Amino acid sequence: MGEIGALTQLDPGAGTSSVYVPCAPPGAPSDNTSQPYAVVAEAGVDGPARAKGIPLRQALTDFAYQLTRHAYDLAECKGSRDFPEQVPRYETR
Repeated sequence: MGEIGALTQLDPGAGTSSVYVPCAPPGAPSDNTSQPYAVVAEAGVDGPARAKGIPLRQALTDFAYQLTRHAYDLAECKGSRDFPEQVPRYETR
């Protein structure tokens, strides 16, 4: 744990991307390892979009990542985290 994770799902006519960053809130006990805390942001499109496939997946993930970075700062998570400038690029096949 401790890593940033992303999950994207594309369906015909819709798509979502969620980005997960572990984050212990200020009042959380430090010895509570059975209760994971995180900041999760989700971005999606419902209906037709100009982008499709990998470009849509990347755009949604990038947007969700920016939301997560902002929410992490607002949540005042215990400890500090260095965020990469951007999430890795999805591979084109």
